[in-house]
Amino acid sequence: MSTKVKTVGSSSVTEGSRQKISSGKASFGFDKLVLVLAMLYLLVPLGATLVFGLSGGSGLDLKLFQDILSDKDFSSTLLLSLELGFAATVLSVVLVTPTAYWVQLRLPRARPLLDFLSLVPFAVPAIIMSLGLLEVYGSPNPLIGVLSLGLVPLLSNPPFNIVNTPQLLVCAYVVLSLPFVYRPIDNSLRALNTRVLTEAAYSLGCGWWKTFLTVILPNVWPGVISAALLTFSTAMGEFTLATLFGLYTFPVYLNQTGQGDAHKAALLSIISFIFTLICVIGIILFARSRSGSAVEAAAAR
Repeated sequence: MSTKVKTVGSSSVTEGSRQKISSGKASFGFDKLVLVLAMLYLLVPLGATLVFGLSGGSGLDLKLFQDILSDKDFSSTLLLSLELGFAATVLSVVLVTPTAYWVQLRLPRARPLLDFLSLVPFAVPAIIMSLGLLEVYGSPNPLIGVLSLGLVPLLSNPPFNIVNTPQLLVCAYVVLSLPFVYRPIDNSLRALNTRVLTEAAYSLGCGWWKTFLTVILPNVWPGVISAALLTFSTAMGEFTLATLFGLYTFPVYLNQTGQGDAHKAALLSIISFIFTLICVIGIILFARSRSGSAVEAAAAR
């Protein structure tokens, strides 16, 4: 009798495991189907844009690529947009990450204020922001000079005049990307017990900055990378601020080209996508190498 019970039990276990394996295979197949559909949804428009850009009166014409690469405006505007994107990314991360950590550690009651400030760029259109910045720094009044402690008049007159300059555009990009920077970093900080980690680092003789750079930053590194990617993508595709500031960036060049040659504009869109993708992959690889080196250093210690 006991042998039969054991046999029945083992057979039921075997049937259960088989059902789990079959369900796992079915779910895996469904996951692959969803992945394929998502890839098609993303790649088909890009492929159609590429075919349209290369199509001419006599079929596909690869000479359009040579014309684009030989255009001086293409290289100059793309280089300017890359510089603005990297500058805005670095400045955003450097400003927001220590601030969010300090507020969470020292001033937790000020977190609702930061949450509100991070949502303000969503409510203020880019055209209003650009006109406001040009009005403030272009013709400052005494009240603005007093409220800014003399900083605005200093930046509005030579030799520090920043009106219609890349420096002011970078600052505008930082404000525009604030929601995309603050949220990933704040979520990463909330997932940590920052107070306990900080107190443990203090007990080992670390100061505030050493604790932040060696303990907190490696733990919130995924959130920082997400913020950097979102900021860089936003800066690379921004058009309104650059136009009103009078700067000839790559989106402005793409818009002007599209008004005269739709095929060339389509190819420029593909090239912009490729360059942005390369930069994003580079940032991800850099982040992985940094995180790997940090883990190795921690293991060596």
